[in-house]
This record gives sequence, C-alpha cells and structure tokens, in this order.
Amino acid sequence: MTSSASDRNLLFGILALQMDFITRDGLIDGMQAWTLAKTQSLGEVLVDRELMPQSQRDVLEQLVDAHLAQHGGDAQQSLQGLSSAGITSEALQIISDPDVQASLLHVPGAADREAGTLSQVASATDFDAEDRTLVEPQRSNQPELRFQILRPHAEGGLGRVSIAVDREFNREVAFKEIKSQHRSSQDAQQRFLLEAQVTGGLEHPGIVPVYGLGHFQDGRPFYAMRFIRGDSLNVAIDTFHARRKEATSQASRSAYANDVQFRDIISRFIDVCFSMEYAHSRGVLHRDLKPGNIMLGKYG
Repeated sequence: MTSSASDRNLLFGILALQMDFITRDGLIDGMQAWTLAKTQSLGEVLVDRELMPQSQRDVLEQLVDAHLAQHGGDAQQSLQGLSSAGITSEALQIISDPDVQASLLHVPGAADREAGTLSQVASATDFDAEDRTLVEPQRSNQPELRFQILRPHAEGGLGRVSIAVDREFNREVAFKEIKSQHRSSQDAQQRFLLEAQVTGGLEHPGIVPVYGLGHFQDGRPFYAMRFIRGDSLNVAIDTFHARRKEATSQASRSAYANDVQFRDIISRFIDVCFSMEYAHSRGVLHRDLKPGNIMLGKYG
C-alpha cells in the first residue's frame, strides 16, 4: 500500500517539477515531509507547507490520473514512461526512505546509475580496528575509500563520533556511526538515518552540513559532517561570567556589558535564533537546544 502510494507521489512530484509548479528543492522538501506523514498524499503535503497552491494540485491530480490511465493504471509503468526525469531522481537519492528509494528504481536511468550518489558516497564493507581505516569492498577498479578514521571524539547512547580524513578533499571531518550493539535494531537505524537525512536537508551557515552517507558491510549506517573546531556556547558564557566575577569593582563589572566578548556572545545567540527560524521554516524542530549543543567556530 505504502509502496504504491510512493510510486504515485513520485509521479506527481516529477510532473509538478516538469511543469514548473514546484522547484527541485521544494520537491525534495515535500518528499522528505511525506516520509514522516505517509497518511497524506504528496499533493496534500505540498499544499499544507505552502509549496504549491490548491489550484495547481487539483490540475496535477487530474494529470496524474490521466497519465496512469494511459499506462493501464500501473504507477510503475507510468514512472518508466517519464522522460527527462534523470536529474530529478538523482536529487531525490538524498531521501533514505525505503519506499521512496524503491519507487526511484522505476524512473528511467535510476537503476543503472553507479553507486556514487549521496546515499552511497562512501559505501564501505568492513572496519579495520587495527588502523581505524574503512576498508573498500573487494571489487576491481574501485577508487580509494573516501573516509579514514583517525581518532575517537565523542560518544552517545545511539552512536559515536570520530575524527576522520576525507581523502577526496584532504580535510578532517566528523564521522558519525551507529554503535554495533544497535546493528539489529531497525528502529535505531531508522532514527539514525532520519537524523542524517533531516540534517542533510538543512542548508544554512549556522547548521553543520552533511558530506556523505553510507553503510558498513554489517548494515550499520554512518555519515560524515563538517568538523567544527571551537568551544561550545556554554563554555563561552561560563568564561565571560568568570572574568566578570574576577573584576575588582562594580564599575569594572558594569564595563563588561560593553565588552567585546559580551557583544560576541549576543551576536552568536542571534545567529542561533536565525538558524532555528530557518529550521522551523523547513518543518524541523530541535528537541535538545541548549548552549552545550551549540558550537562556536573560530571564524563565526
């Protein structure tokens, strides 16, 4: 039932994009939102998120019905009959939902694409604990693996973060992987992938970008993000108040209100507000927003 709905939604979305009723980013946004509320159709989601007016949705629903009728009511046949849909399907590879990925296989060219899309950008088959290196699959003519783990960085209940080298760009990245004890938990893996998917869909200077997503041979997912060097907002606030308490007079304490460090903290707080406003505009809520979870990069 869900797979059939996904096929129809993908057909609706591609036709909407081809008719300039929606932008590519709008389509990705809508499909991502649909994966979280599959009781609705893509058209309903797009209207609810004000990405498409109701009048255009009505026209497209009729067009989809006509397209389906032309292919015997088979949504998969309709998808296979689409032309110029390759770019669209490539863009939608970012959505890790299994129903969406299954539907994309019916779009011309999607099944023949090399496994170099975002969802497989660093696909690895083993983890070499000896040198902390991700080992490439045993296949001929394969390029050198993109990510190599260097050292551990942090750990949580669901996953752990290491510092790794992105060999394609010769840069250090934050490499997050789900813990091995969660490899058999479908729910844990879905939550981990959703975290990567939602974060990767947010493009804003105040939100850490995702560079790549993949899986180990045992099925555990991982993804790489920009590594932010700096302290947390919590550390900056504590440092400011510590300096203020060390002041010897009330006048010098009051002077801290105009201190460069104080103004910098306020400026960073405003940046956080703008970042959260952007996330909210994309339908995303941060459920653990606190100074300790906000990194202050050296260059703003």
